[in-house]
Amino acid sequence: MSGEKVEFEVVEVPSETVAQVRHVLPMSDLRQFFDENLPKVVEDVSVAGGRIAGPPYGWYHGEPGESVDVAVGFPVAGDVHTPEGGVTVTERPGGRCVVGVHVGPYDTLQETYAVLMPWMAERGLVPREDMWEEYVSEPTGDSSTWRTRIVVPLAGG
Repeated sequence: MSGEKVEFEVVEVPSETVAQVRHVLPMSDLRQFFDENLPKVVEDVSVAGGRIAGPPYGWYHGEPGESVDVAVGFPVAGDVHTPEGGVTVTERPGGRCVVGVHVGPYDTLQETYAVLMPWMAERGLVPREDMWEEYVSEPTGDSSTWRTRIVVPLAGG
């Protein structure tokens, strides 16, 4: 985390129209899944009449283990029709969420989660069955400066 302490807050996050590819895959294939599908989403959204409206994300469904149920994509704007070829356009629900920003390389994200989960438990906050990471910084240059926004929707929120 580059020595930076992550601060979390509970905020209202709006729902958002997103274009994505979702799949269940082994955790070891996660990076390749991102690398193959994010460019595909960009191309298909353009062809389908929309435009990218925010940073790329990984939307995780359920508890990751040896495999993970994940969707990768982007928020989109415009009159986007669901393109062909596996990319879907859907509404990602918002609501009350715990939000924090991890600073550092992706392989240190678990350090932020190790702080986040006890922080939530101490406050009696119960997560929904999904959460997402928004990759705010381009993954180039000094990885100690990369910024990843973590969003954990709350149950009943």
